[in-house]
Amino acid sequence: MNTKVIAILVFAIVAGATGLFATGALNVPQTSTSYCNTENFHLLAGSFTESQSAPSTYTVTVHNAQSQEVTLTSYTLGTESFSINLAIEAGQNGTFTTAQDANPGIGIRVSTTCGNQFMTAFDTSATHMENIVPTSTLFQDSTQVAVDLLNNGTGTATLTSYYVTDQSGNEYALTYLTGPSLAQNSVTTTTFSIGSSCSQCTLQGSAFTFTSGDQYTIKVVTGSGNIFAFTVTPSSSRHYYIDLDISFGSTAQ
Repeated sequence: MNTKVIAILVFAIVAGATGLFATGALNVPQTSTSYCNTENFHLLAGSFTESQSAPSTYTVTVHNAQSQEVTLTSYTLGTESFSINLAIEAGQNGTFTTAQDANPGIGIRVSTTCGNQFMTAFDTSATHMENIVPTSTLFQDSTQVAVDLLNNGTGTATLTSYYVTDQSGNEYALTYLTGPSLAQNSVTTTTFSIGSSCSQCTLQGSAFTFTSGDQYTIKVVTGSGNIFAFTVTPSSSRHYYIDLDISFGSTAQ
């Protein structure tokens, strides 16, 4: 083989390898199974306000509280879906402006590149402090628990999703909540359903039901992106207990 042929072959091999790295073919895309398995979509929450620059449009702010970047691909107004491409780094906020819509309804549904969805709610006040405290609870059966929630913040808080986790880390999630809205200084009874009582819930891990003596964590997310969590424990004596576990409250901006 002459030197000219050898030179051509070496050039072709190097060029092919360079093209492979340049196109990022070795990188793991965000739609890979491993990436989507670790996308913690219940740590995505947001709210929207009416745009100051364009009538009948809304500015949506989404907070990514998970430990990896997330990409938003679409949002829904009513029955119509619109495409977007917004990457939000871990621990950061991202914003986008909707198409014109004079009535966004109760919430705007947002989808990620992995197909997960969550609701954003209208922020009725530009600045208010949210604080949601459980006061009592009643287990209606092995798949439903009613909790009295006291909102002693400075404005109305709207629940947009909830998550129920057992002691083994198994979790039921309902990420399409359109309320209830908790008025300031009032108590609102909210029912949290799992298993057969929640056909729209998604399950991570193994199925479970409420069992006497076991402890369960309920986490609620508001339209302003605040997260409040508490634990509940069913008792065989029909006396039920509720303990405040964690409360992550912040001022909505």
